Amino acid sequence: MELKNYIMNYYKKLLVGIVLITSLLSCKKSFLDNVSEQGTLIRQDYVTDLKTTNEYLNGVYADMGGNLFHGYHMIYPELIADNVKPVSGSSTNVPLGIHYNWSQQADESSSAVTVSSSAVNFNGFSYGAYRVIRSASYVLEKADEYRSQDPAVADAIKGQAYAIRALSHFLLVNVFAQSYNFTPDASHPGVAYVTTSNWTMPVNNRNTVAEVYLNLVSDLNNAISLLPATSSNTLVMNRNAARALLSRVYLFKGNWLLAKNLARQVGTAVPIMVTNYPAKLFTLTETEALFQLPPSAGAINGYATNFASRYYRPTILFLATSDVSTLLNEDANDARKVWVASAVVSGITQWNVIKFPTAVVPEVSGGGSYYQTVIRSSEMYLTAAEAYAQLNNTDSAGFYLDAIRKRANPTVTATTLTGSALLESIYKERRKELAFEGFRMFDLLRWKKGVNRADALSAATQVLPYPSNNAIAPIPALDVKVSGLVQNLDY
Repeated sequence: MELKNYIMNYYKKLLVGIVLITSLLSCKKSFLDNVSEQGTLIRQDYVTDLKTTNEYLNGVYADMGGNLFHGYHMIYPELIADNVKPVSGSSTNVPLGIHYNWSQQADESSSAVTVSSSAVNFNGFSYGAYRVIRSASYVLEKADEYRSQDPAVADAIKGQAYAIRALSHFLLVNVFAQSYNFTPDASHPGVAYVTTSNWTMPVNNRNTVAEVYLNLVSDLNNAISLLPATSSNTLVMNRNAARALLSRVYLFKGNWLLAKNLARQVGTAVPIMVTNYPAKLFTLTETEALFQLPPSAGAINGYATNFASRYYRPTILFLATSDVSTLLNEDANDARKVWVASAVVSGITQWNVIKFPTAVVPEVSGGGSYYQTVIRSSEMYLTAAEAYAQLNNTDSAGFYLDAIRKRANPTVTATTLTGSALLESIYKERRKELAFEGFRMFDLLRWKKGVNRADALSAATQVLPYPSNNAIAPIPALDVKVSGLVQNLDY
């Protein structure tokens, strides 16, 4: 009963902010024009002090849960890589089939903040992410304006908004730009890093990836300095979550020293979960969660979430590939083998994704009734392992790698690998542990690896070599047309 009351109180706090965020929807000319005049008026009329600023921030979290972390958005990095495939025997006329085929098309569609099942590109994700970014910037502006009312509360609000803005930009740069190490100085096009809520302010084209990462580091360092040291609420951005996200940024950048330093700090503060692993992952009792988004049903809470597992079960639109399923089942004693289940359909064995629990919140029906854990400590252990291996500290790399391996199967022998073999072992363990959580394609790109699918739906979709212009999504054509952004090559 106590847990249920906590959840319902959380939803009530979100409700006002949800109404405000929803009012910002409009027919967009480009990502710059993502706040209508009516929406701006409502927002400015309501947000008049620190209390209402915080309520507006609650709505930003609802927007993240309902749109930014929509199921298709989470499935996308797994699908365009080699962990997930469409359920159909053909990759045409199925949800995200164009994406699976690496044949996205640039167009001017701009009517949604999520990607639809029939979309030919990832425009909706771009608009949704920039809406969250503009909203986070608005929170920053208002928290500064009303800071004198309660400096400590204002700082905590700002810290959350900085972290949300960084997370949103980080997701964008992964989807729409090549990885940091694609060019020696990361001078290739990234995304526009927007730091104002004012949509009339001009954007000077796309920032380079190097510039995007500089801004990410700045926003996250600001967040870490402002967030309370003692906060442990995983349903909002907290200091450990911001540190973990910064560690992820440094890992993707290739700054191994800073990545492992932060990963160790977070891993010490919030160790990996051993008891009830993996059964209690993606619940409120997941002790290694650093930041989570709750499930919601629109009829009850005023907004709805559709997390990825809604499309894995009960409505099965996507399957695990034989590639990742074989990997998860290579050790009969590995606790993670339960994340996929085999089923014979028309004489063909297919693998269903059952990693995410069901009915965690009874009021939310369907396969999306679980907590979407965005950042967790297991990732930090794998980050520390990879960074230590890159720094040629084999013992420490093995320590963190084995912590993950032995949790899944306590009988495995300790790692004795070194050099490239050790790195490949870490890469494999990262793929297993973080399977279906939205990392796979981005990891392949930063490792400079192509996609090789063992059970591709056609010969044309079996191999995507590295590098490839089709590994990233096209910039929305309206942003190119109206805002003058440079389009990605081959689009």
